[in-house]
Amino acid sequence: MLQLLAQLQLKNRGNDNHRLVTHIAKARINNGLSITEICKLTGLSYDNYIKYERDEVKDQYKNFDTLKKISDVLNINLMNDYLSFKAHSKERVCSYMELHNLSIRKLAKICNVSITTIKNWRNGKCSPSYEMWQRIFRQ
Repeated sequence: MLQLLAQLQLKNRGNDNHRLVTHIAKARINNGLSITEICKLTGLSYDNYIKYERDEVKDQYKNFDTLKKISDVLNINLMNDYLSFKAHSKERVCSYMELHNLSIRKLAKICNVSITTIKNWRNGKCSPSYEMWQRIFRQ
């Protein structure tokens, strides 16, 4: 296994994005799985999976369900701060409003969104964007 990790690191040396073996690749190798096997276990296409393994997907575009499938199969935690926020955005928006003593109208004005959008966030129908999370909710 160590030899395989070393080979992957050498193969990726010339490319800055792949200089180090990623957390997902290490977990896959440590679990003794090939890319084909993990694709079968997760139901993901090769192209979709490999983008996550190579860390080519920006945080704001990572799909919660895809990360959950990979996490479950490899028994690792892939939740970053934004995805964790997104998974619990209903509770986090409500607690943010309570903490800062904000009405729906005040939060809508701060976020420059409609009152309906705030209501949808509070009801869990949708969640704030990555940019909104960075600007308002990230702590």
